[in-house]
Amino acid sequence: MDLDECVSFDFGLKCGYMNKEMLTDYPLALPYLALFYVEVGTAVVSIDFKEYTLHKGNFIVVGEDNIVSFKDVSVDLNIYSYLIQRDYASEIAYILPNELFGYLHYYPVLYLNDETITNYELWKSLTLYIMTSTSLHTKRIICNQLQSLFLLLSERVNYEELVLEKHYSRQEELCWKFWDLITHNAKTHRDVAFYADKLCVSPYYLSQITQQFLSYSPKELINRQVILEIKHYLSNTDLNISQIAEQLNFQDPSYMGRFFKRETGKNPLQFRR
Repeated sequence: MDLDECVSFDFGLKCGYMNKEMLTDYPLALPYLALFYVEVGTAVVSIDFKEYTLHKGNFIVVGEDNIVSFKDVSVDLNIYSYLIQRDYASEIAYILPNELFGYLHYYPVLYLNDETITNYELWKSLTLYIMTSTSLHTKRIICNQLQSLFLLLSERVNYEELVLEKHYSRQEELCWKFWDLITHNAKTHRDVAFYADKLCVSPYYLSQITQQFLSYSPKELINRQVILEIKHYLSNTDLNISQIAEQLNFQDPSYMGRFFKRETGKNPLQFRR
């Protein structure tokens, strides 16, 4: 594969280079999650109307709700992009620390040092090899690769810069706390009232703020996490469907099966195969 070519996978990932001709002053159309790495050149990027100066070694992490545009783009600018759809992004995020996403919300441009740039270039070489040399387990291996990349970035960020009292509104703080509660309790609690009670707010108010800041209802977010839990058991354990249903507090395996098929379009055995 020529590295200048765009690579696309039907499980929700598209990768490739972007140059000056592909970038304009108009906001970019973004997928659920997008990563951009500056390899050569300079530019100014506006993210939600805040401007950042870019050069080699900058990593940009943005999503579909961000307004992103480029200007003052140098002729030699070359950016490698990773465009990720929602379901695959959710699988990648499954093991990642929640505080990383809080950090990236306010600091979407990361400035890598020389050591981290070298590590990223090694990571990219291996990832491109995987993309072109695997077939049976490509989706899983690339998911692992992207998780490793985010964890590497997490090692390099200063979480002390993010002071909740300074950066978060009350509503945003509740959203992040709700997301953290989901990741720890979705195995056993799927009702919105449980989380609203933990946050000392009404279910209606919780729905209002998650729709505003996360673009999804509380029930949609809970269901998404439950689906990730089921996929984890199906992919990484030998537990049968009844045992998985028991682990996740479903009343019976058939109900879990119907729930999984409604959310994913496949039954659990089809997904496991």
